[in-house]
Amino acid sequence: METYTLAKVGPKTLKMSTGVYLFNGLFRMVVTLDNDQLYLQYAPWGDKPQKLFPASETQFFTTGAPFVIEFQREADGSVKKAKARNGPEPLDGEKIPDANP
Repeated sequence: METYTLAKVGPKTLKMSTGVYLFNGLFRMVVTLDNDQLYLQYAPWGDKPQKLFPASETQFFTTGAPFVIEFQREADGSVKKAKARNGPEPLDGEKIPDANP
């Protein structure tokens, strides 16, 4: 099991990572911000969003599953893509418009 050190990430940086991501064209994950804390909602994990803990400004992990997500920053600081790992499988994600606001 990997170990991480918690990083301090500012609210503006966290906000840039929020949105709906589609991984490998199949897996829809929603990243939300609440009280300066990122959460990930992924239907197979149930209705309760999982806390995302910062290992760096771009890399976050969950404690409930061996899940890591890395947000890919554009030159202007925005985030349009992410990479994720749930166990050994790497997933490529793209931020998509939220059809259910």
